[in-house]
Amino acid sequence: MKIVDPRIDPRLVPSGSRPAIIAEHQAEYRDLPSVRTPDGQVITRWTLTSQERTAVASGEDIFITILSHGSINPLFATVGPVDWTKLND
Repeated sequence: MKIVDPRIDPRLVPSGSRPAIIAEHQAEYRDLPSVRTPDGQVITRWTLTSQERTAVASGEDIFITILSHGSINPLFATVGPVDWTKLND
């Protein structure tokens, strides 16, 4: 998978959301563009390669590994954008 700049429609995120780079200036990690919402959501965007799209279309599962070093935060995965302003309703 490839990291993509989120550039989310502003109508889909709560007012006051802002762009942020996760792991910026940390040589052991890749920069991860994100959007941070005032209520603590961190939204990132990824695109599948054509081989990954074919595998998923053929029924292959997607695995997500969380490098949490102890505590695990909730994770919300979607296909395509959602209306993040309505997640806490």
